[in-house]
Order: sequence, then structure tokens, then C-alpha cells
Amino acid sequence: MNTDSNYLVIGKITTAFGIKGWVKIVSFTENPIDIFSYSPWFLKQKGNFEEVDVQLWKQQSKGLVVKFPNCNDRDKAFSLRQIEIAVKVEQIKTLEDGDFYWRDLVGCRVINAENENLGVVKKLMETGANDVLVVNIDNDAVSLKSSKGELLKERLIPYVPEVVVTNVDINLKLINVDWPSDF
Repeated sequence: MNTDSNYLVIGKITTAFGIKGWVKIVSFTENPIDIFSYSPWFLKQKGNFEEVDVQLWKQQSKGLVVKFPNCNDRDKAFSLRQIEIAVKVEQIKTLEDGDFYWRDLVGCRVINAENENLGVVKKLMETGANDVLVVNIDNDAVSLKSSKGELLKERLIPYVPEVVVTNVDINLKLINVDWPSDF
């Protein structure tokens, strides 16, 4: 079966590079070069994941570029822009206790030390200092207003283990945080 739940996105093709079919990619792995430790890759095209091998790759300036088989000109490379790079979930190594993949945190309910419901994790955002939980303020969550008094739809909570994030229970889909509901 070719469903999104069987795959994990580990990067994205950004655009063409040069005239010989190379593409620029962005890696979502902790160390960007680690994306090449996974093989094969699957490109999500027209709703389906299609297997592809990396023919060649290299670091180019501060980024990464890749050459795929049967991609020999700029037009073909350009047609691949903005396509996600994924691997099968089985290819991902199991993490040690206390470590989580971002995808494991999405959908978790967030509760603070005052036992207030802050909402559900919609996604995570990488920033320079630390990662940030983007929490959807649903109907069950404590509301949050802007400085103009407008109801906000999401709150941002820094993902700082042992300081802000005090506990994560993936089985219960629950994250406990030391974070005020009005911030």
C-alpha cells in the first residue's frame, strides 16, 4: 500500500541546479548529510511515492545537490522542484528512550503544570535557538487572545526538554509543559 503513513519525509527538492539534471535539496535530518545514509528514496509525485536511487550527490557551497538516473537536463530537473523526499518508516532507526521524531509529537495534546489544556501539536518549527511546538488551539483548549483582543488559533511553545517540556508520553499522545496558558 502506498499511503503517507508508510513513509517519513526526510527532505525536499528545491529546484534545478545547472544544466545537466542535478537538483538542489534541503535535508530534514539532524545532520543534513545523513539524508544520504537512507536508500532508496521515494519521491512523492501526483499523490504517490515513487522509488528513486541517488546516482551522485555532493555538497555545493552550503547546500546539497543530487543527480538522479534518467534526469539529464535542466527541464527534467526543474520539473522535480518542491517534491518531498521520503523513506519507508521501516528504514528509520529506533530511537532511545526520551528521543522522539517530530512526526511522533504531531497530534499530541499539550497540558501545562496548572493542568490547563493548551491544544494539540499541529507541527514543529526549527529555529536558531530551539525547536518550537506549533499548538492548534482547539475547542477544548484554553483560549488565547492577541494584544488587540482577537482570539488566536495557535500558540507557540519552545521545545526545550526538562525546562519547558517536562514529559512526553507518545502512547497517551500527551505532552506536559511548564508554560503559562496566557503566553
